[in-house]
Amino acid sequence: MHFPAFSRRSFSRQLSCFAVLCILATTASCGVNVVQFYFADLFGKSSSPLEKNADILAVEGMQMMQKKDYEKAVKAFQQLKEHYPYSKYAPLAELKLGDAHFYNKDYTQAAIAYDEFVRLHPRNEVVPYVIYQTGMCHFLSFSSVDRDPEETRLAVESFQRVVQNYPQSEYAKRAHKQALECQKRIVAHEFNVGRFYYVEGKYSSAKKRLEIASMIYPQAVADLGYQKDIDKMVADCEKHISQGEEKPSIWTRWGF
Repeated sequence: MHFPAFSRRSFSRQLSCFAVLCILATTASCGVNVVQFYFADLFGKSSSPLEKNADILAVEGMQMMQKKDYEKAVKAFQQLKEHYPYSKYAPLAELKLGDAHFYNKDYTQAAIAYDEFVRLHPRNEVVPYVIYQTGMCHFLSFSSVDRDPEETRLAVESFQRVVQNYPQSEYAKRAHKQALECQKRIVAHEFNVGRFYYVEGKYSSAKKRLEIASMIYPQAVADLGYQKDIDKMVADCEKHISQGEEKPSIWTRWGF
């Protein structure tokens, strides 16, 4: 199945048309008739009933986005996407479905929608934005430095993809900045785990965690001010490891 790509310029023109149509639809006593009248002038009198139905769903979805009623926007764009996959508005619906989920803070579904858009339209001009948004979905799904930062690692992958594949795009600089924030989260997690192992006397595990954080993310370690603490704990770990003084686990000490 092939969906025609739409350029940023045509995308902007469609959004402008939607804005006008939204005003017309909300001020008229019968929004459907007004929309049909103006779409007939704009796109030609030969528009089919099927296309007009797609037009109406597109306008409805954009209206709901403007009103920040993202659940209704999702329904409109989902219906447009499923019922009219060959409509000229199908790519727009696929993109805005991701945006509607994102602003509704349903980051899992937003990431799925964004990934599908990139899969269907890999050469579209808005792909850098979509990949950046995918990264933001993972970034905002992060819960705590005490948890496994898998979402943050996925965010880093998306941001680095933007920087590497689309360095001239307006989202490359944003992605670079967000990638650094992700790295700080990962370092904070590794530092906390390493320090926990250190306090528990598990010096080999502590050394491994702390050294990995320091070697892979040196800038993040420096920004967080962890380097002195890491150097001190690593040196102490090496001392205990060389002396074979690693303390037994708390479970062993409790007799398990």
